Amino acid sequence: MQPEILYRLRFISNLTEGPGNKPLFVLTDVERPEGDKEPPRYRPRLALWDGGLRLLTQGEARNPQWRGEHYYFTRKVDKANQLFRMPVGGGEAEQLTRFKGGVNGYKVSPDGSRIALLSPGDREAPKPDQPQSFASWPFKFEQRGLLQDTPAAVWLWEQGQLRQLHQPALEVTEMAWSPDGQQLYLVSYGSLPERLEGKQRVYALDLQGRVRELFGGEGPVSGLEPAPDGSGLVYLAHAYERGSATDARLTYRPFGGEPRVLAQGNFTNTINSDCRYGAYAQTPKFGPDGLVYLVETKEGHARLRKVSLEGEVGKVHGIGESVLAFALCGRDLYVLTETATQPARLGRPGETLFDPNAEAALALCEPAPVAYRAPEGHTVPGWVLLPEGEGPHPLILYIHGGPHTAFGSAPMLAHHLFREAGFAVAYCNPRGSSSYGEAFADLGYRWGEIDEADLLGFLDAVLERFPQLDRARVGVAGGSYGGYMTNWLTARVPERFKAAVTDRSICNWTSFFGASDIGPRFVHLQLGASVWDRPEVLWAKSPLSLVHQVKAPTLVVHSEQDHRCPIDQGETWYTALLHRGVPTRFFRVPEEGHELSRSGRPDRRVARLEAYLEWWRQHL
Repeated sequence: MQPEILYRLRFISNLTEGPGNKPLFVLTDVERPEGDKEPPRYRPRLALWDGGLRLLTQGEARNPQWRGEHYYFTRKVDKANQLFRMPVGGGEAEQLTRFKGGVNGYKVSPDGSRIALLSPGDREAPKPDQPQSFASWPFKFEQRGLLQDTPAAVWLWEQGQLRQLHQPALEVTEMAWSPDGQQLYLVSYGSLPERLEGKQRVYALDLQGRVRELFGGEGPVSGLEPAPDGSGLVYLAHAYERGSATDARLTYRPFGGEPRVLAQGNFTNTINSDCRYGAYAQTPKFGPDGLVYLVETKEGHARLRKVSLEGEVGKVHGIGESVLAFALCGRDLYVLTETATQPARLGRPGETLFDPNAEAALALCEPAPVAYRAPEGHTVPGWVLLPEGEGPHPLILYIHGGPHTAFGSAPMLAHHLFREAGFAVAYCNPRGSSSYGEAFADLGYRWGEIDEADLLGFLDAVLERFPQLDRARVGVAGGSYGGYMTNWLTARVPERFKAAVTDRSICNWTSFFGASDIGPRFVHLQLGASVWDRPEVLWAKSPLSLVHQVKAPTLVVHSEQDHRCPIDQGETWYTALLHRGVPTRFFRVPEEGHELSRSGRPDRRVARLEAYLEWWRQHL
């Protein structure tokens, strides 16, 4: 298996209800134009499962919805997303919007007579060669680039006419229609200070453009779902009770009554995978039985839960596999599921209906579970992929991002490629990882301390259990938080690692604070400090402060348009290593951001994996 296998993969995403109680979704493959004039590109198309696969579009189609006699979807026109609709019975797609600024999001009303849209309207993004001024924050965002100071407005499409319904002062992050289609519920911010602190509010917006605040201002709010009878709202929220490690509270708020928490948990799929493309619906949904369905990640597996408005919790699906998305189609439940060796497949609980990669011949092998019992009494769960043969095999310790994500029942193509090339791969969920409870996820401002202890203890356990691994040839790699820990470990314990690959990493918290699109809030939540409040903490937790100790040959991978972990982090680490005489190379990727490994242009994703393999072959 070679990195080029990525070109053969197909990705299923955006699962939702379609006509006839059938699942509607987006099926994406990689199109490779003949010759070298155009690079490979993704081709997302609208599809329906009605006992067999039925492709509904030949051209690009994303973000589908269905109401009555029409499918709705977005498509790029002159580099801007526009909204289209297409008759269910067949026919040409009709373009409904022609905003110069494109469409950021949309929701079709329950009866299909109206559409709410988020759009800057005809305010075009400033040209890249022109100056731009800002008076708000964030002024840039991952995968979106520089933002306009005036946020997208709420527009209403009705009977073929578009009108601006509301211009919010700050960004609207979610919209939901009331069951009667007479008002919208919006998630936004009450003030710039609340925006800086990540505290959101929920508003009601009627069809005359009148806005009233309903609740909020304590923390993040997401997953708005109106009760079908119009009695109230279900949503996910918390008040940062345990900082960024706080689990979501599934809450029901009846109109005119007091809110009540129905359940608490990690109510989203936080399992790492590089075999996905598109969006995945995991937010709460009411079923025909009156219960609320939603995804919860627990102990490395994402399962579908159902919760009553009285707070009774039941499990629907997810044993040995993870639920990536679900759709309630009438009384039928459809799911997208993954395992550690299988990318997403469409099915019903206990039944696979469509495997888009049945012909790709992936043949990924099952990892061997390894549980490390730490001195403090907790268990660090992990896995090992072993190459064929007796060994001795070089070993790569691969660290996930986040830190509040997890490895588990979802495939990591990179791990299997390394194994096929003769490298063992060990990976685990140290403290800081999600899905094991708030106490486990809470690093308590101790980045590089308790997580380091777990990672090194797990590594020792792996080397002890598998004598065919070569202790003298151990590499370390990771992206984002995993890149930070790669930098940290090679500086803190330089004798442990023979080579490293650090990807989209952090090396300097002080510069990250102002340059990242999440910098000030993320730094405060993770380290409890800022550039003006105990700045010495930021430097003490920065791998750059220890770079003089690094010995391992290091490949630095970073994308030029990464606004989450800006490229100055990679540039600084590379420059410092080079000046210290450490063998190093800078793999710099144009026009890509933080999501290169998951949704970057296909040929660039392949080139990244090839760079990894070349580095391992050269230094391990």
